[in-house]
Amino acid sequence: MAEIKYNYEKEQNRVAAYDGSKCVGTCEYTAPGSIWIITHTKVDPAYGGQGIAGALVDGVMQEAKKAGVKVKPFCSYAAKLFQKNPAYGEQEDHSVITVYGMPTCPDCAYVDAQIADHPSFQFVDVGAHVKNLKAFLRVRDKSPVFDDAKENGYAGIPCFVLADGTVTLSPEAVGLQPKPAEGKACRLDGSGC
Repeated sequence: MAEIKYNYEKEQNRVAAYDGSKCVGTCEYTAPGSIWIITHTKVDPAYGGQGIAGALVDGVMQEAKKAGVKVKPFCSYAAKLFQKNPAYGEQEDHSVITVYGMPTCPDCAYVDAQIADHPSFQFVDVGAHVKNLKAFLRVRDKSPVFDDAKENGYAGIPCFVLADGTVTLSPEAVGLQPKPAEGKACRLDGSGC
């Protein structure tokens, strides 16, 4: 068995495992607002079965505890470890991330498919009822996150609001994947082509 060293790499939001100078595994997280979201745990297959993945998740949990933050385990491996390890329970974040969007928006639909049946997310269709639209507009009118969207005539959806009030337009910031680019897109005025 190799001599594995674990390093907390704060700038990269991860704990990494090294065999000498070779990176053989990582546990990555995003840090929106006052929580961390574990997004990926990867180990080189040649190093599988040595407990590296578990040690990586544990490393993130130790650093989160030092930082005084709660953690959401979105990575499937981390989620399984959270179920098996009751000690992680006190550090687990159970808050709900509100996602404002519309099913007719392709980016929103892509996000909605990822969060279907996920207890950490609540999708709010801003077109379904005026109360939903008002709630979204209150966020949009007050948050500087939307300055670029407003300046360029974008709706600003999907929009993610964390329990602590943090607002982001980035799916990656909350542990989700953005819709893959499908090539160039043109605006109605012909620009952007």
